[in-house]
Amino acid sequence: MSSVSWSQFFSATLILVGVPTLIGAGIIIWPVMRAERAGLAGRGGTGGGSLGPWSTGLVAFPLGFLACMGWLTWSADYHGEFRGPGLPAPNEFPTWQVIACGATVVLVCFVAARLSRWAIAGGLAAAAGTAAGFATAFSVAASTDSTGQSGVGVALSMIGWAVGLGVLMLVRGFWMAGRRTLSSPS
Repeated sequence: MSSVSWSQFFSATLILVGVPTLIGAGIIIWPVMRAERAGLAGRGGTGGGSLGPWSTGLVAFPLGFLACMGWLTWSADYHGEFRGPGLPAPNEFPTWQVIACGATVVLVCFVAARLSRWAIAGGLAAAAGTAAGFATAFSVAASTDSTGQSGVGVALSMIGWAVGLGVLMLVRGFWMAGRRTLSSPS
């Protein structure tokens, strides 16, 4: 059993998770927040909660982390044997466990987005935070890998979850905005 290299963990997390999250926040979330705020002046927030985008992302981060660690640090393998929980994490999982992990990640992103007062920017912040949390948990495995191949998994995880959850949150945000437009009196 290999131990966690904290220097590898922090450098992988910074480069493969932190930098893309901050770039996404600066290029996508911040301009969307400004546009959403300008378009809704005088009407208050549009989401269901009271958190701003930064707070929403900070709530989503540990939820994404826990979703990954909760589902992917143990395995009920195909032979009926149970392994875990523990690190390093197993590298084979039954299909139902992977699907349950994915569904949990999507659910925690929706929960975090619901806590935001901004429908679109808050949803995107929830997507970024959830993806960053999940990829950070993945970085733990990368820090025990001497080949460096797990780093590619961290990058792909970050990209895949950020894009996938981002699209879901955009659909959610526009649906909420359309529903609000239809229900408001003219």
